Amino acid sequence: MSSNLIPFEIESGRVVQLLAKQIYQSPLALLRENTQNAFDAVQQRLHIDKSFKPLIKITLSPSEIAIEDNGIGMTPNDLQHHYWTAGSSSKNTDEARAAGVVGTFGIGAMANFGIADRLTVETESVLSGERTLCRAEKDKLDFNRDCIERIFLESTGSAGTTITAHISKGQEIDVHTACEYISEFVSLVEIPVFVNECLVSQKSPEDIIPKVPESRRLSQAEQTISARMVADTSVTVSNNADVWISLTNIKWDKKQLPGRLVLRTGHSNLRTFRNGFGLATSSVTSSYQFGGIADLRILEPTAGREAITVEGMQLLQSMMVDIDRFVSELIAQYDECDSSTSFMQWVIANKRFDLCGRLRMMIHPGERVSLCQVSKQSQKKEMSLYEGSDQGLIKTHASEDTPLLVLARTNPRRKCERGYLIEKANVSIVSDSPVVKNKRSFSELSLAESALAYRVSTILDTDYFIKCNVVFGDISHNLPVLVQKNDTTVEVVLNPNGQSVNLLLSIYDTEFTAFGSMVKDFVRNTIFSRVADYVPSSTRQGAEAFLRAIRKSPESFEYEDYDLGDLPSIWEDYNDGQITLDQAVDRSTSAVRSSVQVVETAVNAEEVVPDVIENERTLRDNSEPTHNLDPWPGISRMEISSGHKLLVIDEHKPSLRGYRCFLAITDKAREQMGEFFLQPHYTSVVWGGQKTLFIFMHHSGEFGLYYDLQTREIIDAPTGGGAYPTCSIVIRDKIFIPVPEDIRGSFIPRPGGKKRFDVRADILRAGSN
Repeated sequence: MSSNLIPFEIESGRVVQLLAKQIYQSPLALLRENTQNAFDAVQQRLHIDKSFKPLIKITLSPSEIAIEDNGIGMTPNDLQHHYWTAGSSSKNTDEARAAGVVGTFGIGAMANFGIADRLTVETESVLSGERTLCRAEKDKLDFNRDCIERIFLESTGSAGTTITAHISKGQEIDVHTACEYISEFVSLVEIPVFVNECLVSQKSPEDIIPKVPESRRLSQAEQTISARMVADTSVTVSNNADVWISLTNIKWDKKQLPGRLVLRTGHSNLRTFRNGFGLATSSVTSSYQFGGIADLRILEPTAGREAITVEGMQLLQSMMVDIDRFVSELIAQYDECDSSTSFMQWVIANKRFDLCGRLRMMIHPGERVSLCQVSKQSQKKEMSLYEGSDQGLIKTHASEDTPLLVLARTNPRRKCERGYLIEKANVSIVSDSPVVKNKRSFSELSLAESALAYRVSTILDTDYFIKCNVVFGDISHNLPVLVQKNDTTVEVVLNPNGQSVNLLLSIYDTEFTAFGSMVKDFVRNTIFSRVADYVPSSTRQGAEAFLRAIRKSPESFEYEDYDLGDLPSIWEDYNDGQITLDQAVDRSTSAVRSSVQVVETAVNAEEVVPDVIENERTLRDNSEPTHNLDPWPGISRMEISSGHKLLVIDEHKPSLRGYRCFLAITDKAREQMGEFFLQPHYTSVVWGGQKTLFIFMHHSGEFGLYYDLQTREIIDAPTGGGAYPTCSIVIRDKIFIPVPEDIRGSFIPRPGGKKRFDVRADILRAGSN
């Protein structure tokens, strides 16, 4: 037996960037990283020898973590030039990728010294038969110096690797938490993985995403999901239209995508995997709130952050668009669709009213009947349709000989019924439409009315790009606003007798300084929903034009070289002997600060946007629910500036659309994509572990933004998320995004403390190719 010392090496240009982003923030990162390396080693051995029986054993105690595998093993050269050379990886090859490895970054050794003070690696290569033992102590590590002991051992004939990390005193792990942590990553792995002698792998997707109670079932090989997606499909639909769907043998754009998707409605979280090994909890926008499992070999992780790449997110979102369409067209064939609000919302968003034939509507006298029956009956004899709720009028027009169709009073069913009947049925509408009387010319308006009309038309033009003619008139049905459109113009009629309009006119006379912001909020809360369909960017062409305008750079907002200051040059100076290690660390620490968003204090929202909460409560259109999930524009106060990064609302004050916490996005994201938040958009948030992911989808459905935050601490709430009301706040130099109540506590610093976030953001394409 012989031994020598080998260096612990660093490729400064790449690894320092990775280290600067603090990629291994979790104290259990070494457990995940070493298990992933074991998984990759087994995958590589399986690639060259299908007959061997793989095994991974993990042994945990408070002071020690050991991971043993019988994979491909490492040669002495592999150890020196890959395992102990940070930034280098033997798995970054075509052959390794073909084997299905997960990690290619070559930084796994770094993860161990977050909580470990000693590390031993004993390995035997299946290729060369060489067996090697390495020992490293954290206190003795010195970049590019001989500090790691390497011992050459006799071969035992048993290939594989055992890594043992000795945990530093005071950093002891909670064994139960560690078991649960690693079990999440390996639950779908086909290789047997034992943790303290308990099998935690080899679960089926159905164990994790159980099927819905069966009312309908469809199984079809090579099912055409869309023009670009084909898969073997199994679908289960419940009697209340919940959907479970499994897709295997997937082809995307005629290319095979090894892996599977298992989805279920109402699951906000989408757990991503590669060859069964867990990558990240993600989120995609779906009318059905599909979540579940996406286990695809094409998905790639970002370095150490339990996240997937931008390309992977784009792919999943595009797939979800097609799956939503497929499911909608499928359940439209079943009576169960009448129970699905999600189905109706998808129909409205995509203007596919032709699918609504099995929805049932009210007919007087009589029971509810399907829309397709109404269509057939109306072809024989025209039927009357009433869109109001006046019971006297219903009794007047309805009889056995001339039954009256009555629209549902609430959306989305109401819009679906109306859209289908207009397209497919022979109906005449019984008028109950609002009527405008005493419409006045501009010369007849008071000074306050003229100012309000001018301000409303200006806001609609500058914020939503809609040219409107704003007039005053008395409106029936006690409506504050009525929007009418003819072939050339959109006309907005304001009712001076309406409560909100009357309030605005009085504010003009008594408190002019508040007038401008009140009108802006009035337009957003009361008028926007009535003109939303006329916003130019609601069309695909308009959305593309807007996207080109804001997409000034195709780069993501993940911190690039220029965000890291001169870190590579700092470490090159160290390697060249120009500065000491202490100097390099000090300078790197200073440079790294610019790559981490730091929140030190929370400030009361009323100190920054003092009138927003009160205006929201005063001017909110009572016909719009507080928790409306429809696309909505951001709250705009471009005359206000602030250096604060976190706004909160006291418990004794009314919340703002259900929120009490608002986080500023980074200046870089604001500068490059800030205009997006003035556009109507949907909001979804998902969280788990140390990660919170915000998805903002443009109201056109063609594209969106994602904003990915990585925290140092575990989010103090069970994994969760979903669709939320839109409530972005835009001021001159900040954009605040809403933080759901469930996770608010994880974003607010303790007194004297700080919250640090790593940030990734980019445009997310969702439309069809």
